[in-house]
Amino acid sequence: MTTTGTTRARLRAATTVAAIAALLGALTAAPAQADDPADMFCEVPGQELAIAPISGLSDGQAVTWLSTVKGTTPTTFTGEYIGKLDNGLGYDAYGNPRDLLLVRLSGPEVDGASGTPAAGVWAGASGSPVYDADGALIGAVSYGFSSLADNVAGVTPAAYMKAIGDLPLSRSLTLSAQKQIATLAGEPAPTTSSTASIRQLRPVRVTVGTTAATLDAVASRLSKEVDGYRPVASRGLAIGGGADDGADYPIVTGGNIAVSYGYGAVGSASVGTVTAVCGDDVYAFGHPNEQNSSLSVNIHGASAARIVPDLGQSYKMVSAIGKVKGHLVQDRLAGIRGVLGAGAPTVPVTTVSIAGSNTSTAVSHISEELLLAPAVAAQLGTDVLRTLDNAWEGTAKVSWRIEYERDGRVSTLHNVNTYSSREMLTELVGWDVSEDIAQLQANPFDDVTIVSVKATSRFAEGYRVGRVSALQIRQSGTWKNVAPGSVMKATRGKTYDFRTVLKAAPGAVSGTQYVPFSVTVPSTVKRTMTLTVSPPTEQWDDPVMEAESFDELIAALNANARADVVERTASYVKTNGIRSTRTIPLPAPVMIDGGTRISFQLQVSP
Repeated sequence: MTTTGTTRARLRAATTVAAIAALLGALTAAPAQADDPADMFCEVPGQELAIAPISGLSDGQAVTWLSTVKGTTPTTFTGEYIGKLDNGLGYDAYGNPRDLLLVRLSGPEVDGASGTPAAGVWAGASGSPVYDADGALIGAVSYGFSSLADNVAGVTPAAYMKAIGDLPLSRSLTLSAQKQIATLAGEPAPTTSSTASIRQLRPVRVTVGTTAATLDAVASRLSKEVDGYRPVASRGLAIGGGADDGADYPIVTGGNIAVSYGYGAVGSASVGTVTAVCGDDVYAFGHPNEQNSSLSVNIHGASAARIVPDLGQSYKMVSAIGKVKGHLVQDRLAGIRGVLGAGAPTVPVTTVSIAGSNTSTAVSHISEELLLAPAVAAQLGTDVLRTLDNAWEGTAKVSWRIEYERDGRVSTLHNVNTYSSREMLTELVGWDVSEDIAQLQANPFDDVTIVSVKATSRFAEGYRVGRVSALQIRQSGTWKNVAPGSVMKATRGKTYDFRTVLKAAPGAVSGTQYVPFSVTVPSTVKRTMTLTVSPPTEQWDDPVMEAESFDELIAALNANARADVVERTASYVKTNGIRSTRTIPLPAPVMIDGGTRISFQLQVSP
């Protein structure tokens, strides 16, 4: 934005700028002070923007501000400056106090109009730029003081946002030089630290294909059950919305901006407002998102549906999040800064759903690895909802492949399991694969990077669960029951056909099912061979927790305890006196929930 304030600001600050320049010499300049009227927010041709100095503001001074209430086009609103909270944002990294400005905002959505209740300052307005009469940037709407529809907002000064990421560890100034600069710029030297009691205007947390509660619940459970796993979650009011990397929504001053940890079939993003665009640099929010610049985050344009008045916190309803427009590079107390262009790398999560003759595919793109495990679980849960149109009951056989890189080599972890429930199928189908991902990421042995995740689910309606009820042998073309504890004559080297009978569990629709298998009597059997069939053995110990190397961890994950198997155990004493015992899991057509353990003996002649 080109303004006459640019010339005004430069003239008023000539003396201070010269003094500071002389002091620093070859040193890197200190961070801009809010009372330095010469500071420019942007000097890119066509986007010139001056910073309005705090010292030049007066109570009752008219201001304008930009925000987007519908679609992608910003609307200009009015307001007035009403004062500031001294040191309201605490001290910066150099010990300089940071004030929080106060403005009273006006506009149809804020004040209410045409029968619409007043919304006050809404969640999602954070980052809305506020200007003085000359068009110089005062700062960004970022804080509130009431859960009611209040029209007074806290504004983060523009100078603080311009200095986002400007930290002592990246500078070579001495403490004395910093104090001299503070004195020249009219800033008092700080001695203590404090923060005013204020509330951030929350960004609108948009979750796609699931709810924020689902993502958070999976992440919380994983953090408790997987040692070393720590989840990440966007703060802010959670609503449903779309994020399919579809429309190319613009990133413009006063427009919507979404910062996402993942997008696609399942996504998680925080939506606020763009404060300024300077070349490829985008400034927004006026407060942190997660205040963690190491997270891998993409930025998108977004479209608003409406502003929703709410007693708890009015909010911007987001209709859709668009294509990736760049990535986030700074997430700090004074706001966020992104760079337009290439997005952050993402991990593809592909889930294939098969129901009868129909096959459908869903894909998500997860940029932040700490969101990957809960996002996969959420996506599989969403597949249940869209395929069966039932949030409670159903059956799914899920096969998954996790590609991961370790020591420069890509390997694959492959597992499978069956799930059936009358009340929580959406919560069950994704748990094992998400735990496998979390275990790989949090392992204490080697650095592992997840490359891709693919899961295929075969769905069936209804609760389909069986219980082991009988064992049968095929004799003379007929299946006959084997009495538990009985003894049957057998011949060494001969093969016998059996099947385990599964009776439907109470309430199940699966009917009677069978698990066939064959047993060849070894020539080394001394006298008798005991054959046992049983439901899956419940594991009391956790081989994953007991792993002492990465290879042992992978072996433990590969030995995934399946719920859709019948265990067949053969035990006998060899002719050399050594006992042999071997248990084999036999895949069953349904999930197994209990039943009877059945044993009998095959007796061979001397």
